[in-house]
Amino acid sequence: MIKGLSLGLKKLKIMRYNTELKKLIIPEYGRHIHEIIDNLCKIEDDKKRNEQAEITIQIMGNLNPHLRDVADFKHKLWDHLFIMSEHKLDVKSPHPKPGNTEINEKPELIKNNQGSVKYPHYGSFIISMIHEVGKMKDEDKKKQMSIGIANQMKKSYINWNQANIMDSFIINEINKISEGEINLGPDTVLASYNIIKPNQSNGTRRKSYTHSRGKKYSN
Repeated sequence: MIKGLSLGLKKLKIMRYNTELKKLIIPEYGRHIHEIIDNLCKIEDDKKRNEQAEITIQIMGNLNPHLRDVADFKHKLWDHLFIMSEHKLDVKSPHPKPGNTEINEKPELIKNNQGSVKYPHYGSFIISMIHEVGKMKDEDKKKQMSIGIANQMKKSYINWNQANIMDSFIINEINKISEGEINLGPDTVLASYNIIKPNQSNGTRRKSYTHSRGKKYSN
């Protein structure tokens, strides 16, 4: 009993939590590959170190068979080998070694070319139309175009939020978005729209049938 307990205590001493271990540089390869590469860096014989590096590349490739059809697959593996060694591994590579600065560089921020997302339910095209119509000089045509846009805004709002909306709200929205260039009066009447429910898409409505026993069925 005491002997078994002592063996269990020895095993507990050997066990280590992941939080106590070295952080994996490329976790997809697992800790075993990282440890192999760490041991590669410790091999003093150049020939043996290069041979073991080639074998390690083969193992890494076998772990990612789905990438075999990717262009420059072997190049990627060699890059990963040097990155996981923290650029300490001194072996001959058939490809240029990745630079440390290239790996640590932060990617450039992607510029948003789609305009403001303040009114996602209307869409950027409607916002652009509002600004263009706001520049029109012909007041009658401008009013007609503005009402048409307001009708589309109302329809988009109802479909997006699945809720009805007052005409006055849409009128205030188009006036605000145009920054005062469009001024529809509070008495402007917009078209009426029904909420489109999922079971009413493509013009198909659910029909219910009553069984002779009084139980309803729907298609």
